[in-house]
Formats: sequence, C-alpha cells, structure tokens
Amino acid sequence: MKIRDAVDADIPTITDIFNQAIPSGDAEWTEVMHTVDGRTEWCRDRRASGRPVIVADVDGCVIGVASYGDFRDSSRREGFRFVCEHSVYLADSARGTGAADALMDELCERARANGLRRMIATVDAFNERSIAFHERRGFVEVGRMPDIGFTFDTWRTMVLLQLDL
Repeated sequence: MKIRDAVDADIPTITDIFNQAIPSGDAEWTEVMHTVDGRTEWCRDRRASGRPVIVADVDGCVIGVASYGDFRDSSRREGFRFVCEHSVYLADSARGTGAADALMDELCERARANGLRRMIATVDAFNERSIAFHERRGFVEVGRMPDIGFTFDTWRTMVLLQLDL
C-alpha cells in the first residue's frame, strides 16, 4: 500500500468512496450524493489552501482518502489557526486492511509539519467503529452535541474528539 497525494485522475474514485458512506447516514450527514465536479472543486480548494488530500493506493487502485481542513474558519477566526478537522474514508472493500491507520499516520505527520497543534474529529454517535478507531489512535472525547443533525429520518448526535499533535 502506498500513501500519496491525490491527483485529478483519482477524483471519480474519491467521489465513489465518499458516496459509499452516505446511505448509512452516520458519516456524511447528507442525503445528497457527491458529484465528480463537486469533489473536484473540494480537492482544488483544499490544495489551494495548503491542505492535503491523500489517498491509499494498492496496485494503482485508490481504496481510501483522507484530508484535513480548517476548524471554525481560521481565516476569519485566527485563534483557530493551529487546529484542523480531518476526515478519513475507505472503500467498503478496504475495511480491515490498515489503510485507515496508514492514512491517519500520514495526515498527522503533515499536520505537524504544517505547525498544527490539535486535530478534531467530528463523529456520529452511532458510528461506534469510528469512535473506537479515533480513541485507539489517542483522540479523546471532549464533547457531544445531542440531536444537532437530522438525516434519513434520524436525529444525529455529534461526538467531538481531539488529538494533541
């Protein structure tokens, strides 16, 4: 497995990976599928702001994607300039391969290299596997926002986890 920067040719697969998470309702908090054009704009915006978009690649096939971005719009609230919020998504077929850990290792390394001090995870309370993953990696739960979101006829509780980089 190779962890590398995403390239434009990866965007259709990245879009598919994000879309795999939508029907469960416990990751994306949207009922609208992503488009290649939308994910292309997202990737370009991340790159333009100096934020990484990385992929896990096995023999030329992208099986996971990760990125981090601003937490609380640090361009307007510079007090948050040392904090990021991240996301890691895997293709359904890639679960249990170690790709999530490899992506997180690289993402944390890049965040540190960019002078960031804290990484935030926002996880649906129903997504126990993601909460356990983050806790295993040293994230600590710092708050819950009950019934803050609503998708697929279900009220969603957001769990906030924080990692000291």
